[in-house]
Amino acid sequence: MSKRIKLLLLVFILMFTSSSCWDQKPIENMAFILGLGLDKGNHPDKILVTFQIAQPKAFVAESPADEPFWNISEEADDITTAQNQLSRIMNWIPSMEHCQVILIGEDLAREGLHKYVDFLLRTHDVRRKVQIGVVQGQAKDILDMDFKSALVPSFVVSEMMTRNTRHSFELTDYMDIAEIHRSDSEDFAFVLARLIPLKNKMDLSGGGVFKDLRLVGWLSGDEIMAIRFLRGDVGSGQLTVRLPQELGDWAILSVYEAQSVMKPELKGNKLYVKLELRLEGDITEIVNEKGKMTETEFLATAEKMFETDLKNKIRKVFKKTQQEFECEPFGLEDKVKSYYPKFWKENKDQWDEIYRSAELEIEAKVLIRRIGEIIN
Repeated sequence: MSKRIKLLLLVFILMFTSSSCWDQKPIENMAFILGLGLDKGNHPDKILVTFQIAQPKAFVAESPADEPFWNISEEADDITTAQNQLSRIMNWIPSMEHCQVILIGEDLAREGLHKYVDFLLRTHDVRRKVQIGVVQGQAKDILDMDFKSALVPSFVVSEMMTRNTRHSFELTDYMDIAEIHRSDSEDFAFVLARLIPLKNKMDLSGGGVFKDLRLVGWLSGDEIMAIRFLRGDVGSGQLTVRLPQELGDWAILSVYEAQSVMKPELKGNKLYVKLELRLEGDITEIVNEKGKMTETEFLATAEKMFETDLKNKIRKVFKKTQQEFECEPFGLEDKVKSYYPKFWKENKDQWDEIYRSAELEIEAKVLIRRIGEIIN
């Protein structure tokens, strides 16, 4: 083999083995979008997209006075067009690789997300695990907030949704883009975390119920707690129960361990939903305690009261999803498919009717380990 052929062969091999930076984009040329707000536009069939963009200079010690972010809103037919409009008014390249949260305004959510969800599912820039929430009001108002921590609002919301749900039953972070994709393809209902913009703060509690990618109603914090027990994704949190007048006003139980198992059971063509709960925790506060019982008597009474109160709240939400929302956002459909595949195959077209007539049976066990001691 001649030297010339060997040289050409070597060049050919190097073409496919050598790496390069052909697609490199200098960081100083990038506009990193940290949060995305989607609202109904001011004109028919338009969407208002709010981009929360990081200001890199604000994170450098030499320029502490700079704003850490900018918010730019663009009205367009779709999200891609809004992003292209953003490119025309700034000398940076928009990038969503570091996007922390996507917020959806109430009016847009009630119209439905089918028209706009394609961008989130198709673009490679957006991570699959980005948190998604629905705002009771405008998504833009949350991104415009000035938090006392001086952090970028997108970071605050994302951290609250990720961390605080581990310590409160009233919050949920169950859905991300990957789960939205699964809902779109498998057609099941779900719940998004609810954000409420207030005058000088934000309330993150409760949730919005979505059916066919459309917001159909709201759930309070207590109702989200019930959904989480039905769904089986509970961890730790607080429960509050009203006490009899002779014992005090109310007691608060700090739950450090919770187990929840939901199983479907068929009796003929009748569906029963069996829910087994087991909670352990400590009493952290008794408001206006009267002290009319011994500690042993109080513990036995309080445990039964917490069990009854929790079961009542779960039954109420179960009935609300059946009658008002006409959907179940806690995974019962998947359980039926798994436990009774033959029944599901024969009756899946009648699922709505089967669910509306289903009955919930709950067994709950609350164990109070410590009541605390007040030292005089």
